[in-house]
Amino acid sequence: MTSPRRIPELSVTFPVLNEQEVLPSVLAEALEVLPAIADRWELVVVDDGSTDRTPDILREAAEREPRIRVVTHATPMGYGAAVRDGLAATTLMVVLMTDGDGQFDIRDAADLFPLLQRHHLAVGYRHPRHDPWGRLAGSKVYNAMASWVLGRRIRDVNCSMKLMRRSVLEMVDLKSDDWLIDAELMAGARRAGLDWGELPVSHRSRPGGESKVRPVDFARGLRGLWTLRRLR
Repeated sequence: MTSPRRIPELSVTFPVLNEQEVLPSVLAEALEVLPAIADRWELVVVDDGSTDRTPDILREAAEREPRIRVVTHATPMGYGAAVRDGLAATTLMVVLMTDGDGQFDIRDAADLFPLLQRHHLAVGYRHPRHDPWGRLAGSKVYNAMASWVLGRRIRDVNCSMKLMRRSVLEMVDLKSDDWLIDAELMAGARRAGLDWGELPVSHRSRPGGESKVRPVDFARGLRGLWTLRRLR
């Protein structure tokens, strides 16, 4: 008998950019976890123009496991572009959008899945969150503004653990090439009359490599939120 939290079909997608330090362990964990939580699964990784050993690691992993598929950008196109291309490449009925930096645990998709019985999306929020204090302070401001834009409180709009029905991807029009992509997804869902539920998810300190988020991204994100507000 299938466990209530076992997912019949699950596509997982995440972008990577120069993640040679953490990618082997991220892929190993995914290959251990996915068969335990999903009857049928695939992993779509988007390499956004990496210049380190990331392309080699992905190629070798895909050769060993055909359920890993790699989408490659010849040059960096931006986080949002990588997320969009990953989502577009998924094929199964439930889709998990996450990150490839080792800070999230794919196991949490099994806890989010029951929310899809009542909602179109299941959105995680990091608790406790392991980020520098500056990032935490900026996130508090950003989440408050995102809640104002959406017309509904959202705890952690940029949390990279979002589980959704495939139909959501057919009802939202994603265009952002940068970190606004999460807010754009939620704003598009709101405009389409879709609903979401929220649950806490695990969050780890970054195990290696370096964050790609820069202070300029925060300012750009705030401007982008204002644009989304005008489109409501």
